Order: sequence, then structure tokens, then C-alpha cells
Amino acid sequence: MYEVDFLPVGDGEDSGDAIALRFSHPDTGRWVRVIIDAGFADDGEALVEHVRSYYGTNEIDVAILTHPDGDHIGGMGEVIRGLQVRELWLHDLTQHGGATLPAAAAVNDLIALARARGTAVREPWAGTQAFGGALTVLGPTETYYEELMVEQVSGVGRSTPAGKAIVEAARGLFDRIGAALGVETPFSEKEVSPRNNSSTVSLLRVDDQSLLFTADAGVPALERAWDEAEAVGLAAPPDFVQVPHHGSRRNASSAWLDRLLGPTGQEETRSAFVSVVRISPKHPSGRVVNAYKRRGCTVVATAGQSISRPHGTPARANWGPATPLGPMVEEADD
Repeated sequence: MYEVDFLPVGDGEDSGDAIALRFSHPDTGRWVRVIIDAGFADDGEALVEHVRSYYGTNEIDVAILTHPDGDHIGGMGEVIRGLQVRELWLHDLTQHGGATLPAAAAVNDLIALARARGTAVREPWAGTQAFGGALTVLGPTETYYEELMVEQVSGVGRSTPAGKAIVEAARGLFDRIGAALGVETPFSEKEVSPRNNSSTVSLLRVDDQSLLFTADAGVPALERAWDEAEAVGLAAPPDFVQVPHHGSRRNASSAWLDRLLGPTGQEETRSAFVSVVRISPKHPSGRVVNAYKRRGCTVVATAGQSISRPHGTPARANWGPATPLGPMVEEADD
């Protein structure tokens, strides 16, 4: 059994990730509770209340900070303060050459808070496993992370925003729904910042189902993570995917999705969730949403509401079916 919950995050153009999940331990059957990122500070408070209300506990086995962007780390302090967290998984920038980066102070403060609260701190490198092998970290490796740290410190490899004006800034998410899915025009990957590529990528396997959590990882990081999955025999197409970086066009390509999910033309038998605000000119990308749908995913977005992927758990009172996205209007590539 498992439940994966995505909470709405951010305001206006700012969106992030705040994820709570619980699943039955494969060896003991007990509930395991995990948090992956916590949005901004207010989102962290909402996440704490969500765990108390729907999981009926103050205890979290592992809280994972995938990378220290403000829309992921901002609420994690509230999680550490508000719940009894046994382990915090995050990468220590200072220990890997990133002491001069702006995010280092926030990471150091979070580590100090966790230790003061009695929470063990652990770095999640590729190959890390927990809970009888149910949870596996696929990336990054320590070597790749330190390569990305050098890029961050030196300022190379940053994404450059497109120069053209955005003309649909006021259009809501559901205003961009299209008429038909159509045939895919193959699209290639784009540059993603080293910090986003440093995101922790993890795979949960419960009841013969697999769930892939990608944070803000770009295609280079995802490809490396899937190399790890193949090496340890876990590379079957997942039943559930977190669409990276709020459905950004930069974090996908036709070739990568073919590798992960298989070719286009599949019936929708799996799920993909994306964290995104309701009003956004670019997130999620219509091209990306349609690409997931063509490969068998029903795509659902937070868009101001909490969404859940349950498996074998009782229905929640006052929770109804989520509205899937798409087909969506595909933006012109730049």
C-alpha cells in the first residue's frame, strides 16, 4: 500500500515541490513516512499539518531535500521543527567545494537545526537504499555532484532565459488545453543549471509498482540516474513519475522519454504528477505534457490544490478524482 501526496506550493510565478508519502514496509508491513522537499516556508507548515491530519502521526522516517533552491528548502525547517524526523537526507555543499555558494548558509543552518533536534543527517548518493530496498537513490553519484559543484562555483553551465517576450503571461493552466494530442515532433534536451542537475533522484518500489521522483533534474542527470537503475536491475518503465521542474521544457526530450517510458502511441496506464501554479505562461510545457501522455501517462497538476496517488488505501473523505491535463497547446520551440 502507498499514498503519494503533492501539495500546492508557491504564489504567482513561483512554484516548488512539497511531497509527502507513506508506504508499507516490505518486511514488516509498518507504515513508512517520507517527505521529499517542502516548498517555501508556508508550504512547510501546510505539509506538517497534512502529515498530522492524514497520516495521523508526528513521525517522519526520512525527509529528503533534493537540492537547495528556495522553493524546495524554504519549508524544510518548518518540517524539522514541527515533526519528529528521524533522518534528513541532503547534500552538504560546504563539504564538496560549495562553501562560497549563496545556498550554503541555508544548508548549513538546516543541518544545524536537524542535529539540534536529534535528527540524523545523511548524504544520499546513488546506490543508497532504505526500508528493505523499497527506496533507492539513483543519483547523483558523489563524483558527478562534485563536478556540478565546480560548475556552480565557477559560474559555467547556467541556463540562459530565452530572449523573446512571453505573450501569454495571463493565461491560466486550463486555458492552454488543446483539442487533440497529435503526432509528436521530436524535441531535444535543453541546458539546465548545475544546481538543478544536482537534484536527488529516487525510486520507490512497493507492491510491484515503481514510482520515480525527479525533483528539478535535467536530462543529463536523469540519464545518469537511469544508468544506475539499469545497473541494479530497476530500470523498468515506472508506474508513476514526478515530472521534473514543474513540467519545464528544459527538463525533457523525446529520446529521454523514449528510454524511460517507451515509444509514443501508448494507452494511458500510468500516472505523472507535476507541481505548478495555476497561472503560468510556461509551466507546465504543453510539449512536455503531451509527450508524457503519448507514452502512457495520465498527467495531473497541483494548480492550487492537493493531489494524491493512492494504492490499496481507503478513500479519503472530501477528496475527489483529480482532473487530468491535456492534450495541451504546444508552444513553439526557441
